[in-house]
Amino acid sequence: MINRMGFAKIGRRTRFLGTAVSLVAALPMMIGQASPTASGGGSQDGAGALPSAAFEVVSIHLDKPITDGRGLMQVGFTPNGTFTGRGLPLKRLICMAYGVDDLQVSGGPDWLTADRYTMEAKTDAAGQEAIKNLSGPQERLVGQRMVQELLADRFKLKIHQETKEMPVLALVVAKNGPKLHESVPGDTYENGLKDRDGHGHQGMMRFNNGRLVVQGVPLDRVTAQLTEQLHQIVQNKTGLKGNYDFTLEWTPDVDHDRGPSVASGEVGAPAMDAAGPSIYTAIQEQLGLKLESQRGAVPVFVVDHVERPSES
Repeated sequence: MINRMGFAKIGRRTRFLGTAVSLVAALPMMIGQASPTASGGGSQDGAGALPSAAFEVVSIHLDKPITDGRGLMQVGFTPNGTFTGRGLPLKRLICMAYGVDDLQVSGGPDWLTADRYTMEAKTDAAGQEAIKNLSGPQERLVGQRMVQELLADRFKLKIHQETKEMPVLALVVAKNGPKLHESVPGDTYENGLKDRDGHGHQGMMRFNNGRLVVQGVPLDRVTAQLTEQLHQIVQNKTGLKGNYDFTLEWTPDVDHDRGPSVASGEVGAPAMDAAGPSIYTAIQEQLGLKLESQRGAVPVFVVDHVERPSES
């Protein structure tokens, strides 16, 4: 189970796994439009109006090298404001902090992906009080900003943002139109997803093996989750601006899907029927949308400077 911040336990396959976090997903992660400062910190849309919070105590240790090509990443925010990471490459933490896929982070030394860290960071009392009543999306933004500040402080991270033209998958409306259900404002989702306090509300997602449940979420966040699964940049070009409720089910393809990874919810669902549709077919048949290969402008974060931290 993961909480509203969108962080989760992530199984590592042979390739490097990118959120979020469905941040963090896992800070699932979500693709954001962060604007980093010169020191590497930044803010997402609306984050400037949110309360400030900071980590008071930070402990970072370098893990032993992984020799069998496998490992386990575990990342999470607890309700009391404690951030923990196990087996976490720094590049993954950067992705989570800025709400982007690993394809959108370039530059820096090889150890950004080779080194893995165990870390624990505790929010001070004022920070815990400031964030306890925030909504899930607000809490996620504040959490990302806190991790950005941690990166700038302990890893001396300095980055800048560019826009690059690259191949993307465009999510567009299929020939016969969308099959989406627009969410109802104020819906408590009696039989739907619940947050850590047992409340149902908009802005929640759950990814299991071959199953994505979306509850009152805009398609921009859905495309961020698809980016995480397909290891290709997916952009929302449907023109649809609402918040939607739907369940998407497909048969995972180990050559394309990157799971398990989540934006908000649980991991560990039973395996899907191998005879089921691919994710591309499922999107068209179940949602009335489709993925098209295009070229598009993509925000990319370039690492200008980073240092290994002293252990503490």
